[in-house]
Amino acid sequence: MKRVLLTLLAITSVAHAQSAGAQAEALFRQGRELMAQGKLAEACSAFEESQKLDPAVTTVLNLASCREQRGQLASAWGLYLEAERQTRAAADPAAKKLNDVAHDHARKLEPRLSKLTIAVAATVDGLEITRDKDAQAPVTWNRALPIDGGTYTITAKAPGTATWSTQVTVGPERDAKVVEIPDVRTLPRDIVVAQPKQPAPGEPVAHGHSNLPVLVAAAGALVLGGGAVGFSLWGDSTYQAAKDELGDQDRRDRLYNSANTKLYIAQGLAIGGVACVGVGLWLYLSNRHAEKRTTASRVIVSPAGIAWLGHF
Repeated sequence: MKRVLLTLLAITSVAHAQSAGAQAEALFRQGRELMAQGKLAEACSAFEESQKLDPAVTTVLNLASCREQRGQLASAWGLYLEAERQTRAAADPAAKKLNDVAHDHARKLEPRLSKLTIAVAATVDGLEITRDKDAQAPVTWNRALPIDGGTYTITAKAPGTATWSTQVTVGPERDAKVVEIPDVRTLPRDIVVAQPKQPAPGEPVAHGHSNLPVLVAAAGALVLGGGAVGFSLWGDSTYQAAKDELGDQDRRDRLYNSANTKLYIAQGLAIGGVACVGVGLWLYLSNRHAEKRTTASRVIVSPAGIAWLGHF
């Protein structure tokens, strides 16, 4: 029984390997056809999937060529180096020829690479730096490293500090940019509401309702409203830049995605601002009712925020 089970497992494993190999070959051929048709994005995706299913040096070289034609020179250079490494100790003539091709292309691409340096002013415990969604290891800080052309968002944060972020646009080739990360410990912190002072033993306790929560809600509405306007304008500007970008489809797609993200953030901030207005009104009316104020007051709500006129 055990022999039968092992035999079935072996047959299943071989069948799976054969299926993956067939799919990889089909994707490889489709990638070649798509690249010949100038459909580079689809071709690169086909080569990538083929490589995942059945790794091969020829697939790596074709993916490198596809990346190079798309203007992603740093990615292409890295792939050529990988193909050169895999064939470095090859003995047969065919593999040696592939090694020569990979080495020659990598050597010619290297002077054309763009580079980005993430300069860190101060090393802080727990500091995390990301480029878009990719974490940047400390070993990469303060080094000029190859990068594909495009617009990137660099973010830095550490426990107990505010989050710092900026965008940098790197040219497709022979560009060098430096992003300087400030000491995040010196950045303004988020608003912290102070705790009410506790009365000392024997000290009379003042009764009544504090207007501090109302003021905090108003400040929150103003901040969120201003942020919503800012992100909305930023999103519109990015969207216009995407419409104006006619030469680089990849950059155009990134700009569209960035514009949508900013507009979603603007909507979220606007909703938060409206919520703060509602909370502030509720708190104010509750205090007014509890204290039975007789002084007339008015609440004015505008797109810029919330304001109270009257006695506080």
